[in-house]
Amino acid sequence: MTEITDLATLQEAIWENDQRPHGTSQAAAAENILAQAELLGPEAEIKAVFHLISAYEFSADRHKVLVPFARALRLWDQDPSAFDHAATHALFWDFKWVTTGMLDLPRVPLAAIENWLTEMDRRYRLAGHTDRAVRMSEFYIADHVGDTERARRAFDGWLAAERGEMADCHACETARQGEFYSDEGDDAKAVGHWAPVLDGRLTCAEEPHRALARSLLPLVRLGRLDEARSNHLRGYPMVKGSESLMHSVAKHIEFCALTGNEARALELLADTPGYFQADGEPEPRMGFYAVTALLMDRLVALGRGDLRVTGPAGRPWTAAELAGHARTEALTLAGRFDARNGTTAVSERVRAGLDARPLLDRLPLGLRAVLPTVGASLTGKAPEAGVASEAGAAPAEADNVADAEGADGADEMPAAVRAALDRYDKARQNEDLAGMRAGMSEAIDQAGDAAAPGWRAGAHLQLSEVLAAEEDLPGAVHHAYEAVAWADLADRKVAVVARTRLGAHLMAGRRLAEAAPVLEQALTDLDPSPEVHGEGTLVQVRWWLGDCAADRHEPAEAAKHWLAAAQVAQHWPEQDDHAMLATLAAEALERAGENLSAELAYERAADLWAETGDALRQVRTTRAWAWAVRGRDVAEAGRIMTGATRVCEAALADSTDPDELAELRLQLPETLEQHARVIADEDVETGRFGGLYAGALEEAYALASRAESLLRESDDVARWCRGALLAAELAVESGSTASGLELVAAVEARIEGDEELGGFRGHAGWIRDQVTT
Repeated sequence: MTEITDLATLQEAIWENDQRPHGTSQAAAAENILAQAELLGPEAEIKAVFHLISAYEFSADRHKVLVPFARALRLWDQDPSAFDHAATHALFWDFKWVTTGMLDLPRVPLAAIENWLTEMDRRYRLAGHTDRAVRMSEFYIADHVGDTERARRAFDGWLAAERGEMADCHACETARQGEFYSDEGDDAKAVGHWAPVLDGRLTCAEEPHRALARSLLPLVRLGRLDEARSNHLRGYPMVKGSESLMHSVAKHIEFCALTGNEARALELLADTPGYFQADGEPEPRMGFYAVTALLMDRLVALGRGDLRVTGPAGRPWTAAELAGHARTEALTLAGRFDARNGTTAVSERVRAGLDARPLLDRLPLGLRAVLPTVGASLTGKAPEAGVASEAGAAPAEADNVADAEGADGADEMPAAVRAALDRYDKARQNEDLAGMRAGMSEAIDQAGDAAAPGWRAGAHLQLSEVLAAEEDLPGAVHHAYEAVAWADLADRKVAVVARTRLGAHLMAGRRLAEAAPVLEQALTDLDPSPEVHGEGTLVQVRWWLGDCAADRHEPAEAAKHWLAAAQVAQHWPEQDDHAMLATLAAEALERAGENLSAELAYERAADLWAETGDALRQVRTTRAWAWAVRGRDVAEAGRIMTGATRVCEAALADSTDPDELAELRLQLPETLEQHARVIADEDVETGRFGGLYAGALEEAYALASRAESLLRESDDVARWCRGALLAAELAVESGSTASGLELVAAVEARIEGDEELGGFRGHAGWIRDQVTT
């Protein structure tokens, strides 16, 4: 560690320690830093104290945080002027979590926590802060110990107080307030309160992550199942594996356990084995053990107590064994809190969670929902294929199911089902979508629960496609979810088809966060061989997954999917898909900072667009390639831009399509202007151009001047003005001042009296000023 001799070396030591992993060793180093810093005076001691507070907060020694925080208060009382703005803010801000954060640690006495709340209230008043944070902290204490009257008073005071400098993040406050309404039994009010967080108007580093998890069961209880499913699918990836969001992970597991998705809940449990560690913090670990016990009890109730499951390290576990162990652990931890609090509130809440009953028999999530079995499905029947296998051959078409396997698994269907399917088939022959919808809907209703899983999968899949053709996207999504759920019980190959179609409908509805986990599972089971799913399905699923990753602002992940898809499509006779995937991958690689890989991908994409004969895309891709190269070799970038110009000129000479010609006439001056900007560097501070090599400014002016002449007769006057002023700037910077001022005068004359174009007047005047200064 750096020897601390002054404020500079102190700061260096703190930065060095901040790079260490959170834990006991970091906290011990912070203690050593403080011991040395106190010899340098109050300013150094204050910095070191807050560093130690932070180190304790993220270690197993969190209970020790009260000691350095009390020391910070003494330093404040001795000389507030020694605290700079950041330290002053930290002192009052830390009061909140130093006070209520101790609720999570049963070894900290409740009386000590209450004393800190009183001290917080007093000091906030003296400092002139609103009491919003104080009332919030009081609510947390009262709610934790089960003092409902005090909790309600504090909650109302929290809402009524002004938001000040010490108020918590608005998104976090809103999320926690909504949970209080739900705990009181008003799910509708809770969901309404969460709305600005759930829809993205209020966000932070951990929201909407927490609110999405909190909303799951309230939405189910309200019957808003599509929203609950959506919030699970988009919310779980946000919290997966996060220690600080263990509560939220537990809520996702609880949601799955109570909606007939025990298999999904087991997958989530397997994602988080570290949560069983004995050295984890008591409160979140208590909640995790409680939801684990709930899930294991569900498995036992389903007759699967012998199932091997993920549990604490050191031994194998069956569901029945883990059910008892997890229940004991949860209640033991709850008892420690109750002993500290002098109430039974924590144990009562834990027992209520342990005894929760399923809210639904099944809520299809589009994810595999079949528990591991030996020779039989959950219903006790062997998996049956039925009509769903036909859907695998042509997933985008509504196939004739009149000859499919009977609804009761026998050779003959019930007459009512057969009649409905006959009506469906007749409507299909007449291309009568409404009749097809009615026939298949009736067939599904008439078949009921007796139908084989494979038949039901195919029927729902076909109805989903009919509804999509009718542009009823919500209906299509609903039946695609059903198709996936039944296909999982019938045939994994068919399940891939159903998931792919569900993914298609979700993508069409711009529900990318929901589509991603569905498509990821489809990809896992997808067989690209021609006789099964085919390469086309593989490329499409990868393409969509790239879109999903890009939507999450994960360009490296997007590029991975697009490059994998491009590798498959490179052998196809038609190369348009290959070219588009190469282009998308190049753009993503550039956003991810993989510049050399982006250059190669752009070059490949430009060649592919040339091969397909799409000059417009070739020009645009070539320009992007030039910009990617510019930072490494501006001369090479210029040569690439020259190539783009030549492609545009050749296409203008050869094309006979009026629409393409019109677009090319716009792209040629755009290419010339971009070429000018590539070789002329615009200073961010001054806004003035400088050449990147000898003669670059003159070359740039010539390019911009040609672009201006091409735009001169354009009906788009604003577009000409932008081009003319660019040429004017470059003319002035390259020494052709008279030509530049002539262009400025032309623009001023053209916009005279035109309010819509008045914005160019300032730019024109700025260019004049460069000449006179």
